[in-house]
Amino acid sequence: MGTFIKTVAVFCFGILLWGCSSGNSSSPSFDPVTGKHPANWIEQHWVEFRNNQQPCAECHGSATDAAQSGGISGVSCFTASLGTQTCHAGGPAGHPAGFSAPSVHGRANAMAAPGTSSGFAYCSRCHGSLYNNGPARSCIDSSSGCHTGSSAPHPAAPWHGTTATGTNHIYTDQGNAPECAKCHANGANSALQPTTPAPAGTAPGCFNNTLCHGSSVGHPTGWSDPASANFHGPTAKAAVSASGGFGYCQQCHGTDYLGGSSGVSCFSASVNGFNCHNGGATSSWPHSPAPWRGGTHTHTNTDTSNAVYCAVCHTNGANSSVQPTTPAPAGTAAGCFNNTLCHGSNVSAPHPVDGSYRPGTAHGYDAINLNNNGTGLTTCRPCHATPATGANPRFNVAVGTLTSGCETCHIAQTAHPTPWLIGRGTTQGVTNTFSHSVLRDSPTASSAVTNYCTLCHGANLDGVGGVAPNCVSGTSRQGAVGVVCHFNAIAVKDTGTGLFNLQTGCVSCHGSPPTGSSYPNRDGQHTEHIFANVDCSSCHNGAGYRTALHANGTTNLAIVATFQAKTGGTPTYSSASGTCSSISCHGGQTTPPWSSGIINVSTDCLSCHAYGTSQYNGAASGPLTHHSQITTTCTECHDTTKLATNHFTNLQTPALEGPASATIRTDLNYDPATRTCLFTCHIGNETHDRSMSW
Repeated sequence: MGTFIKTVAVFCFGILLWGCSSGNSSSPSFDPVTGKHPANWIEQHWVEFRNNQQPCAECHGSATDAAQSGGISGVSCFTASLGTQTCHAGGPAGHPAGFSAPSVHGRANAMAAPGTSSGFAYCSRCHGSLYNNGPARSCIDSSSGCHTGSSAPHPAAPWHGTTATGTNHIYTDQGNAPECAKCHANGANSALQPTTPAPAGTAPGCFNNTLCHGSSVGHPTGWSDPASANFHGPTAKAAVSASGGFGYCQQCHGTDYLGGSSGVSCFSASVNGFNCHNGGATSSWPHSPAPWRGGTHTHTNTDTSNAVYCAVCHTNGANSSVQPTTPAPAGTAAGCFNNTLCHGSNVSAPHPVDGSYRPGTAHGYDAINLNNNGTGLTTCRPCHATPATGANPRFNVAVGTLTSGCETCHIAQTAHPTPWLIGRGTTQGVTNTFSHSVLRDSPTASSAVTNYCTLCHGANLDGVGGVAPNCVSGTSRQGAVGVVCHFNAIAVKDTGTGLFNLQTGCVSCHGSPPTGSSYPNRDGQHTEHIFANVDCSSCHNGAGYRTALHANGTTNLAIVATFQAKTGGTPTYSSASGTCSSISCHGGQTTPPWSSGIINVSTDCLSCHAYGTSQYNGAASGPLTHHSQITTTCTECHDTTKLATNHFTNLQTPALEGPASATIRTDLNYDPATRTCLFTCHIGNETHDRSMSW
């Protein structure tokens, strides 16, 4: 039908300009004096043509045969255009090929703004005022595959779903409201009715209570509220479609977002009690304030299909702090990384984005520059952190599928796994294998601590001025996982260079010796076991720094073979009882519990020196064989003061640290040369059995 009407338009427009030399007066809208049609003939010619084609043919020739068209006027009904007017290239009879496709006769024509060849009123010229009562085919004729029954002249209800052809009624130009009013006045034939009908005489409109929607109808509850699940931001930034993207917003808010048919400008100060894009003041942009890259309001997760809409304000970097180095050639389609807007073609992620960069050994090592490749958090921050400079950044800028940025995987306010210890906790369900202890082995460790750790932990790593905990608290558990941090300075700051020099050793976390009551500085009996030749590895062999057992949340005991008893097998520790066994310095006997047991070295000699054993320190030699029958207290003969001098000087050797005879009490009158003594049990007499001497 479009072709039909347009051809007639050309036909009549030609008459208007040139008239007919015969002065034909059979046309009711023809001036025989001027030989022209009236000025508005192009708008009305379809009525005369539909009623009687013969008068038209007298001047314009055939309306069905292009070869016979044109007539004495020289203006053919098959002319494609005349001046600026698009006409009927295929003649006025019927519609052009493919016109039955919904995207053509629906979206592109009927739903378009009313005009000389568009809009629903244009269709009614031939199809009738109700689209089933004109000389042309009924739009409700289901037998011909058109609209069915009561759905005409639009697709079947609900006429607000997302379809491939874009037949959602939101795409209908609101200038068609008078045509919609024929069926939908005051919400008739619709599941929606305005709460309060508009006053009589109000011109039909989509949002003025004359049809289906009231003045407040348009979006779901919470559409203006950034904290709502229905927030409009994600929809606006979605891929351009029938239900998303900035183009979707334009349907009601106008191509310039200043209100359009909705009457609500995207530059408003507030809507429904919520501050808009400029914090409660009238905005100069339809998006969040610059820099538009922080938190959930970042442009980095805007689908790039919206580039054409961004170009309205940002062509060649306009209204932006970023401009492409070289503007794109004229005519280049708007794109995010092709020099047409803000970014040049060289702006892209400095790392793979296919998922291969997610392991900690990839992006984690780069984040603290352990790969010594010039990376580091300073290169991550422009895209991933807010603020992009200064202290206490949050790496929560949404990028791609990372809706909360780095915090999608990492705990809030951190740029590293938490707890950042091997084997302690998980990240996205995977056991942590990346520890901050790797800094100790890095050639860039000093700069990493100085430049990155201090960003959140304070300039001196003491938490002052930072959002992260004190690294050297040492007395209380930190964070949700209850990790006790370093007891001594993790690093010493060089006052000259300002760099930190990392310390090494167990004492950074455990104390020397451990003196507290909780892991990892739990005392137990550590204090009593610290000697010149005994260190952490004596009992925690293989569980030190950067081993598989280190910082795994379990106290791992592995006693070196040096302390293996003469008999009894491999030294072992029982976590159930907290006791050790087969230890040479305990004479192979089971020790008291580590956390609660006590041995008085002055009186509890038999706890280690058991009589009658073949251990290195067994009490089974010489005089003891005889004296054990008459005494049970070692201190009756041995002086604990003398004992302390050498008793624990070298626990790593099987032999006693000094001769036992050196510890005999002075009042026994012990003679080392003759190995005899005078004691109360030998009053007035020397010991008569020298074979029992010491």
